[in-house]
Amino acid sequence: MARQASSESRQDENLAAHWQVLLDSAVRLDWECRTGEALGAGEAAYEAALEAGDVAGALRASHRLALIHFNKESLAEGLKICIRAETWLRYCQDQAAVISLQSIHGGLLVALGDLETGFALLTDCQKRTKSCTDPLANWRARTAYAVALFDTKDFDRAAEAAAESLDYAETSCLAKGSVLIARSIAGRMAARALGEHRLAGRELDTILLSRTEAQLRSILTDAQAENLPYEIAECHCYLGLLAWTCSEDAAAAAHYIAAIAACRVAEDEVLLAETSYWYAYLLAGQGASAEAVSLLAAIEAMEAALATPRMKLRHFDMRFRIAEMAGDWKAAFDYHKIYHEMVIEDYRRLASARAYTMKLALDLETMRRKEDSARLERERLLEENLRLAAEQREAVLASRTDPLTGLGNRRELQLRCRNWVESGVTHAALLLFDIDHFKRINDILSHAVGDIVLRQVAGLLGGIGPAGSLAIRMGGEEFLLLLPGTTAGEAFADAERLRLRVQDHDWSEIDPRLEVTCSIGLADWSLTNRLEAALHIADANLYAAKNAGRNRCMATPA
Repeated sequence: MARQASSESRQDENLAAHWQVLLDSAVRLDWECRTGEALGAGEAAYEAALEAGDVAGALRASHRLALIHFNKESLAEGLKICIRAETWLRYCQDQAAVISLQSIHGGLLVALGDLETGFALLTDCQKRTKSCTDPLANWRARTAYAVALFDTKDFDRAAEAAAESLDYAETSCLAKGSVLIARSIAGRMAARALGEHRLAGRELDTILLSRTEAQLRSILTDAQAENLPYEIAECHCYLGLLAWTCSEDAAAAAHYIAAIAACRVAEDEVLLAETSYWYAYLLAGQGASAEAVSLLAAIEAMEAALATPRMKLRHFDMRFRIAEMAGDWKAAFDYHKIYHEMVIEDYRRLASARAYTMKLALDLETMRRKEDSARLERERLLEENLRLAAEQREAVLASRTDPLTGLGNRRELQLRCRNWVESGVTHAALLLFDIDHFKRINDILSHAVGDIVLRQVAGLLGGIGPAGSLAIRMGGEEFLLLLPGTTAGEAFADAERLRLRVQDHDWSEIDPRLEVTCSIGLADWSLTNRLEAALHIADANLYAAKNAGRNRCMATPA
């Protein structure tokens, strides 16, 4: 029987390890731009996590899948992943997994045009970070909010949000790679905001400019030291943009040329296209229209640079702008026409995606019923097991808690004492006390008033004794306070503090006639001996305190 239990335990560990291995593989494949394989590994990780009964793992796999779809602009598919994962949110105790999933969910909704719901989700994620201790998930929530603002072309607020995200990343012990990404995002968004200021003819924000330039130069220095061609290219691109905003055309051109060279080393066509757009704009402004057009024409031969609808929109908008600056009105008209047609097509695409996702939301249960029957049964059983586990946790908690005061009961006392023994605690002080003349309170002022007194006395126990002290309601008006690692002599001051706290409490708010005091008996307990023997001594001291006139503490029998 023991061998069988050990075998089952190893099997559970293997299942848990399996989904993590698959998810790590999906992340690696995504970084290598092997999108199809990454999606396959991510889906396998999701299935393996469910097989292991790990809902947090299922949410983490769903986050990666949705992020891949977001980056390739298959927004409806990404949203479908998020909707599927919502089944498990209510059972997940892992705040980091919940935040990660809802961050990408909100970003997808914003990209699809549902700004209200999307930003509501992203704002909720920000609130959740206050109780989450995972710095990576908290950084993701902040970054997702900045990206959503950027996607809605609110460049100024995006730059502010990215700066806040970077501040968090640099002060939260994130991995070096994540901090570098945070710095790059903040620099990129701030530079883009400043570039948009120049395009709109707005006054230059010199403080933001200085901060962003210093930030990008710092990243560039680190990237050059570690020979990171992509980061080198990105820094040069946006340093060029900053120089252009200051009308320093020669410096801007030098940065753009350096960025293009680094892009070719990094083999990144998307960043190469972005750099080329800004360089072409600079050249056109200098009257070098032929060179600008040549740069833009080269982009059209790059498959990755025009892989998504947004990239195509950006390209033909830039071609229109350059042709307009050059005075080539026919070309400007032709490119604007293409751009206009693509805008309409993009609206249709987004509308279709929104309609599709609405249908997904409405028909989610129908879709689940049509899935493989074995998978549905497994998911149903997992959901039922999770529900039963949650109910069991609640029942166990209720069985260990006094319903009137919220303190532990005798069962909680037994369990905690057992835990202390197992953790090496050798002795504790017992403070056994009850409320003086409590029967008189019930008889004269009512049992309802008596219940209020019991609850308020329970509330006065907070902060008495060292960390880890345990407060128990023994029954009626009798309470027990256990102070681990403390002797009765050391605990006498705590007992006096408790007695005075009860005596000096403002009981008149309950009833002007009400006065409450307590008597306390102390005892030492060596955890190698039975608790009942120590309780007997504490009880004798409690009665000695009462016989001596009540409202006092006794550490030795009278």
